[in-house]
Amino acid sequence: MGSIGIEGRFAFRRKALPLEARMTGEMVSFSRMRGGHRRHLLAFCALVAVSATGCLPSRAQAPDRVDIGDFDASKLPRLPGAKDVFASPFTTIFVSPQAIGPTADAVEKALVALGWQKYAAPNTASAENPTMRTLTLKKGRQALNVFITVAPAQNNAISVQYSAVPLKVDLPFTADAADIEYSPDRPSLSLVSGEPVEKLLDFYRQELASRGWVLWSAKANGKQAPGGPSGTLHERGGFAYFVSDQEPKATLALVLQKTDAGKVRVEIKPQPISVLANERQVYLGRDNVAPPVAVSDLPRLPGARDTGKSTAERVSYSVPGNVPATTAAIKALLAAQGWTFYLVPLDDRHSTWLTFIKGQQGLSVRFTISPGRNEENTDQTTVEYIADRLQFAPPVAEDAAEVMFDEHRPYLSLISGGTPQSLREFYARTLAASDWEPLPEADIATKWPNAKLDPKPANGDIAYFMRGNVRPLMLVLRTTGQGRTQVELKAPAFAELQSLEADNDIFGLPVPKPRKNAGGTNGGTGREIHAQVMASLEAVLSFYRGALSARGWKEDARAMVGPEDAEVNFTFPEGTASLKLARQYGLTTVSLIEKITKPKPQSVAGSASVNDMLQQAQQMMRDAEAQAGVPIQPPAAARGADDAVQPLQPLAGGNAPIPLPETAQDIDFDGEDGTLQFASASSVKSIAEFFRSALQRSGWRAKPSVINNANMAQLQFAKGNKDLSITVMKMGPSTNVNARGSGLQVAAAKPDAPAAGNRSAGNALAPAPSADDLIVEESAGLPVPKRHTMSEGTQTPFRRELNANVPLDLSVVLEFYRRELGTRNWKEDAKSVVVAADRATVRFASPDGPAVLKLSRKGNETTVNLAVKNPEAARKAGILPPAGKAHVMFGNIMPEDASLTFNNRTIKVAANAGTKGPDGPALDLAPGKYKYSIKTGGKIDADEVEIRSDETWGLMIGPGGVLALQAY
Repeated sequence: MGSIGIEGRFAFRRKALPLEARMTGEMVSFSRMRGGHRRHLLAFCALVAVSATGCLPSRAQAPDRVDIGDFDASKLPRLPGAKDVFASPFTTIFVSPQAIGPTADAVEKALVALGWQKYAAPNTASAENPTMRTLTLKKGRQALNVFITVAPAQNNAISVQYSAVPLKVDLPFTADAADIEYSPDRPSLSLVSGEPVEKLLDFYRQELASRGWVLWSAKANGKQAPGGPSGTLHERGGFAYFVSDQEPKATLALVLQKTDAGKVRVEIKPQPISVLANERQVYLGRDNVAPPVAVSDLPRLPGARDTGKSTAERVSYSVPGNVPATTAAIKALLAAQGWTFYLVPLDDRHSTWLTFIKGQQGLSVRFTISPGRNEENTDQTTVEYIADRLQFAPPVAEDAAEVMFDEHRPYLSLISGGTPQSLREFYARTLAASDWEPLPEADIATKWPNAKLDPKPANGDIAYFMRGNVRPLMLVLRTTGQGRTQVELKAPAFAELQSLEADNDIFGLPVPKPRKNAGGTNGGTGREIHAQVMASLEAVLSFYRGALSARGWKEDARAMVGPEDAEVNFTFPEGTASLKLARQYGLTTVSLIEKITKPKPQSVAGSASVNDMLQQAQQMMRDAEAQAGVPIQPPAAARGADDAVQPLQPLAGGNAPIPLPETAQDIDFDGEDGTLQFASASSVKSIAEFFRSALQRSGWRAKPSVINNANMAQLQFAKGNKDLSITVMKMGPSTNVNARGSGLQVAAAKPDAPAAGNRSAGNALAPAPSADDLIVEESAGLPVPKRHTMSEGTQTPFRRELNANVPLDLSVVLEFYRRELGTRNWKEDAKSVVVAADRATVRFASPDGPAVLKLSRKGNETTVNLAVKNPEAARKAGILPPAGKAHVMFGNIMPEDASLTFNNRTIKVAANAGTKGPDGPALDLAPGKYKYSIKTGGKIDADEVEIRSDETWGLMIGPGGVLALQAY
């Protein structure tokens, strides 16, 4: 009689019973047949055949011991009362007296107690089967398959089979590994560990080396020599690459990512060997891979008291004393620890913000004071340490003074007591440690044939260096005449961009990209923009000549252009303009000032910086001054298209609880959140007049308007215990309306199933998309499908937002964004995903900062709201709220001190506070609704602002009252 085989779909490989098993089976059958117990042999065959498709040839071989090591299935644990059917080192089968569920649980528990770790196949889902269970486990370099099933031929007894799993690819598990997904046939592993990132990198470096995989080094562009770091660390985890002589066309990528639960997600996947060339270029393009400083280890000033707001990334404590005294003490304390204080070139000086560098690590120190005090008279100062990651981290001489440093580009300037010769030797030596090699002038002439080299300074020196093939660096040394040397390290002019692209206009004036910074102002007599551009002066001048000429501006023939600066004047139909360029700190600075001699329409739309936001608020308040004390009804006289009041009728069939004007388009109403948005071709005053009249007829009481002009109107209404706030703003050729309040909130409809044959248009399925529908378009730097009926993007240095309507199924739009944002290196937070039939919310970690995608089904369209914040820009501007809280800034454009009541607290705001930057009082608050009021003209104007966590708002006092604007 031939032996009986085991089907590989339960043992991962189609193999016959091993030789020992077949021999055992034949001996059993012979002895039992002699005893007349043939039924026992038949039962045994039936038990094994449950998992078989047929009998395999008797010449099938046992698994190779090289594949399974010293695995011995016969020594694996049995359950109490179990009866062996047969046992061998490769396959063992026994019958359990318990049911299939308890049997599986008991077997798993027993194996785990012996050090076996359970894993699942990658990217698979398992369904509960009451008649069968399979387990896959690994211990060291051995793997095991457990197959548990019901055996009808044994009176439905429970059969347990242990089988060896040969490992084609052995990848190690950490001792505490959880949620393991692993493939023994290809290099794929995913697990969660509680070990620190550094320890995990060391663990896998050692374990993979024992399996023939050697750590690859981007610095060496080859195998890492013994010692040195085991990978690259970053704020969110770390990574490493491994190579093997046995697999010359592939590399193993180890990626470690911190989770919100304090654990680390470990992933190992194969990658083509070509990715290492890309990693080498990334390394050469960013010379600093040092981890951020551990701020909790930094020294604190005497008398420090923890504020309770410290996190892993920042430390917060308070000390007695004012800001100047605390600043001096911090500089001395950190200098003693080797930290060098520096200023950022061309940045505004902040008395409450300091920056330091030490080696390849950066640190920011922020000071805050209590509301109602200033920097001088405060008796308590809060100190906050914030770790900075420096993209460019050049060596700084130990005795450096007057340090100017830009962490985002190659620029460093300082004064040292060393000689030009000693400093050149110092920089040649220290730059070499980061792979910067000397660049001879002959090589410069070869690579940059049109390069114009700077002349060697008198009594100084100049040297060039290269990192990789595209990153030159110039070292300029100049003696100061006082026995000291000025050091300047920067990109040489010949390697800067020689052509520029146009970015989005600021206040209607052109700006190039890439740039470091930009901003502007917009007034009735003209506009002004300023920028710092990372390109040569010639490239910036060429850009503006082309851009302004395309707008019909005529250049004055008396232009003055030199190697370090340029001044060009222009004329155009409405007035004149002056363009000034200058080379400063390795940048080209731009100043374009326009003077209007003829009236032209103004716009308040757009914002480029926190100063722009404040200036915009000031202009709005000044415009509102003329309306202070004027009755709510606007004047009937019309002076232009924007001033004319067009009688509007209510829109038929509107789904909002308030009447809408007949010209309303792209309506987006959310009764659950109490929000309403729409666009209209009607003027601001026409829409404002419509709401005043229509809502008054509906029983709403109007409150005085702080802003009421041709470009913008803010309307406030009350009805019983309900409130309503409506903002009407001119945005280019259309008018945008945003409303919110309890007057718009309606009870959510119960999810009753629609009656058959009565499917509403709102529930209609959108047509299937074509490939052309899903072509990616951009708005405010964010993607939107080509097939959309409305798309509006807003962008500031602190926040980008996209609102769109897409006539496609919600599931299609969700898949579009998951795919497109994934290609932009946005990481989805799987734990916070909420997806339903009519709405979805997905949070991401983008390269710029946290982001959230909200989709909802309205009518036959999917509405899209995609917003991403830039906390680094907000932090640099000093307006970033603490984690989980909101930040409120107060300003005052009046020439005299003023005060307002905010949340039953009197806030005093100095004259002109907040008009040039966020230098007025500020509060960090819990999310919620806050009431505020101010007494103007003998009466009290009260209002309310709702702020959410991680938002920043500004409240600006002006002659017409208080204006609230969201800044972040």
